[in-house]
Amino acid sequence: MSFPFGSKAFRKGKRMIQKELTQKILSMEEEVLRGIGGAVKIDSVMGPAGEGAPFGPGPRKALDYALRLAESMGFETKNVDNRVGYAEYGEGKDMVAVLGHLDVVPVDGNWDHDPFFGEVIDGEIYGRGTADDKGMTIGALYALQAIKELGISTDRRIRVIFGTNEENGSHCVRHYVESGQEMPVMGFTPDADFPLIFFEKGTTHAYIGCEDFQQGDIPILAFEAGRALNVVPDSARLVLGGNWNIGEKEDLCVLQEEGKTIIEAKGAGAHGSMPELGRNALVTLLEAVGEVKIGGDFDKVRSFILERIGRDTKGQGLGIHFEDPETGETSVNLGTLRLEEGKLSFGLDIRYPKNGDHDKVKEALESACLDYGLQLLDRKITDPLYVPKDSELIRRLLGVYRTMTGDLSEPLAIGGGTYAKVFPNMVAFGPNFPGDTPLEHQPNERVNVKKLMKSLTIVGQAMLALSREDD
Repeated sequence: MSFPFGSKAFRKGKRMIQKELTQKILSMEEEVLRGIGGAVKIDSVMGPAGEGAPFGPGPRKALDYALRLAESMGFETKNVDNRVGYAEYGEGKDMVAVLGHLDVVPVDGNWDHDPFFGEVIDGEIYGRGTADDKGMTIGALYALQAIKELGISTDRRIRVIFGTNEENGSHCVRHYVESGQEMPVMGFTPDADFPLIFFEKGTTHAYIGCEDFQQGDIPILAFEAGRALNVVPDSARLVLGGNWNIGEKEDLCVLQEEGKTIIEAKGAGAHGSMPELGRNALVTLLEAVGEVKIGGDFDKVRSFILERIGRDTKGQGLGIHFEDPETGETSVNLGTLRLEEGKLSFGLDIRYPKNGDHDKVKEALESACLDYGLQLLDRKITDPLYVPKDSELIRRLLGVYRTMTGDLSEPLAIGGGTYAKVFPNMVAFGPNFPGDTPLEHQPNERVNVKKLMKSLTIVGQAMLALSREDD
């Protein structure tokens, strides 16, 4: 089907193709859920590296699954050193991309169903990765299949890229770039919110503690909290040598056995970019033992955390609170703590708006560490992402969203960091709609099937919009 550019017939033909594509995607619901379910059933938490599995066996298995699924649909595929892969459709000198990830954060908390369930109950598909990000990554592959089966021509090739290390540094897509793979001229990652994300905060991941942990009057036999830096810890555990009187409190369990006192605290998990939505179990635990004279480096760590962080999630106690009317304010998540082989380290996930400053954050952390006799053990920084609202990429994506939903909301600035920071001319686009409750990284992670399919119709139209040289 071909019409002169700019003609009424052209515009009518374009609308007809868009309608057919939406109908086609919606008709594939059963296949989509089956494909997503298969991916969710794979435990793809990062594990120890092995031969052919740089991020552990789970992420490698998930990548193999996605590539086999794409091949069964007739797409050209490529595995890039078992770190990242892609499926591609269409013709053209240039390429546009949809970038998603198949790895997931560890499972914490109480689940009503198996975290790797991948089945639908009462209109919702349950399991780790359904919301972040297997649901949309595998779903985008089906949207591309719909374009292929309808025989829709494109001016640019469309590539769905499968990452496997987004939750632990995005080394997968960094390898894609560094190994010289073709770069998209534009693209998006369906791993955040609608209508669109034009700004992602800059980040500092900081580890503070003691290289040579010194015991005090009461020996510390075990001390740990959290599983990932970008998740609010929903559990924390401290084991003291000897029997000690620790008062029972809400969210606290104290057990004395075999000459040990075991203290376990419970909290509520939340994404590290929105720590105010959670309840930090490590802080609860340290508050509970605040009157116990443990001594040594433990007291330094306890004082630092309770006095400089505590329930403050804005960085005020650390002197790193930045605020900007367009792009928000600082967030601080106390995500992990480990005492292992004589070294104690706790990790902070710090995110800040466009007026934040990496060097000022470092200076403030070093100053705070000095005050408590602790060390800044490690620091990793990521620059913010900013794409002008009047850019072609945002104009096209926002046009698709507004046409499909009638919602005229403006683009968003978020604390969450996505793959978009690794590629030029890329933003996060969907899948959460305004007003949705975020379930990423939380127990009972799930996605409403109707909303999932609506998101996929928008993603399909966005693929088409970016693949065309005309507007």
